[in-house]
Amino acid sequence: MATGTRTGRSRFTLIFLLLSSATLLTLDAREFEPLQRTEETLSDLISPLRTGADRVFEPVGDAWAGVTGYDELEAENEALRQELQMLEGQRILDTDAAIRLELLLDELGLPYVQDIPNVVGEVVTANVGNFDRYSVQINRGSEDGIRNGMPVVTRGGLIGRIDGDPGRGHSRVTLLTDPGFEVGVLVVGTDDVALASGGGHGEPLMVTKGLEIDTEVAVGHEVVTSGVDRSRYPPGIPIGIVTNIDYDEARLLQLLTVEPSANTDNLSFVTVLLYDPLAEDS
Repeated sequence: MATGTRTGRSRFTLIFLLLSSATLLTLDAREFEPLQRTEETLSDLISPLRTGADRVFEPVGDAWAGVTGYDELEAENEALRQELQMLEGQRILDTDAAIRLELLLDELGLPYVQDIPNVVGEVVTANVGNFDRYSVQINRGSEDGIRNGMPVVTRGGLIGRIDGDPGRGHSRVTLLTDPGFEVGVLVVGTDDVALASGGGHGEPLMVTKGLEIDTEVAVGHEVVTSGVDRSRYPPGIPIGIVTNIDYDEARLLQLLTVEPSANTDNLSFVTVLLYDPLAEDS
């Protein structure tokens, strides 16, 4: 009971002093001089009470400010993270675009194409895994003038040929690594027309026919398309470099291992030569 009484009196005293302080401050603002002398006394009296109240409410204020401030900080951090991700994605896209542009320009500058009409196509389905290592799909087709059997090249040299009738906007390219791929070749500096065939994925080409045993050939010699009459490949397209020479004494032939000059893995752009030897003769 005594505790309740003291609490009630304390509240009454606090309210009274606060009201009195407000009144006195108003009068002081109006320069009511008789009260100026008591101002310090009342201020000293109220100060402990005000300090106590500040101590009571200060943790609550700090906690509230901490909660609201944390939420704002978290929101700002999230916004910054989103912006960073966007900029990183744009950087990657810009880098990819620059690489693709460089590859495209590289294809447009083929030194051996000369005045042969050609179409640059983008590889849209690559040879992935063991399902089909020997072909790719490109986004160019019959509406671009592409026909079955036309040679396909990159800056490094021959990589294959159009295989089958192309669609309006797509074609299938069989790569020269296909064991069934054959192309007439010439070792630069000789007159012997030989036949090279694919050796399999990641393997060199093999020349097993046409190169006489006494023809002067050395490791490091360049091999190009022969371009003989009615060949589907124009002359002078790079095929590769001789890396090994064996001899077939029974047939009096040289057997060459040829490392392709063009990489058939990870193709991005290729060039289809709109070359038709039959049309040239007509």
